[in-house]
Amino acid sequence: MAEARKKILCIEDDRETAALIVEELIDRGFEVSIAHDGRSGLAAILKNMPDLVLSDISMPVMSGFELLERLTALEPRFARMPFIFLTALTDRDNELKGRQLGADDYVTKPIDFDMLTTIINARLAGVARSELWPKVVQLNDREVEALTWVARGKTSAENGVLRAHVTRWRTRAAMRRGPRSCQGISTSYILQHPWEA
Repeated sequence: MAEARKKILCIEDDRETAALIVEELIDRGFEVSIAHDGRSGLAAILKNMPDLVLSDISMPVMSGFELLERLTALEPRFARMPFIFLTALTDRDNELKGRQLGADDYVTKPIDFDMLTTIINARLAGVARSELWPKVVQLNDREVEALTWVARGKTSAENGVLRAHVTRWRTRAAMRRGPRSCQGISTSYILQHPWEA
């Protein structure tokens, strides 16, 4: 069975640009609908629940910024829907504003459709991945320790040596002070105070 085509809503007030975007994205395997201003875009999002939104910023009736603000305030469930701004506004302040409002990406015109397709696919894959992964990850102390050392650039061999050192410290502390004496002591504390065991 063929996979369902992902639904993209393109909100663009320039009709020629909108037609070009729709044609390109349909050719690349997406189902694309269109709105020509922010207000009709908001209505289309609420009615059809697209998988991803591409929106211009400077539009009549309601700007892309206003649309994103209203969308997240009105319906928090849409906060996870990827939202990408397509705009001719290339200044840093506009990009920062868009990202602060929660836009997932910011693509400037003229549009590089290979780049846009890559961004769309990455954003859609991120949504699919977040739906599969658990929301809260519970790690035990050893896993936290291993991830911390890996994040610091340590190799597996170095991690093994560090784990052995921490195990020896905890064993010595338990023998001197009793089995409960080293509960709640972090690995970083042990490495900073090796003489206290």
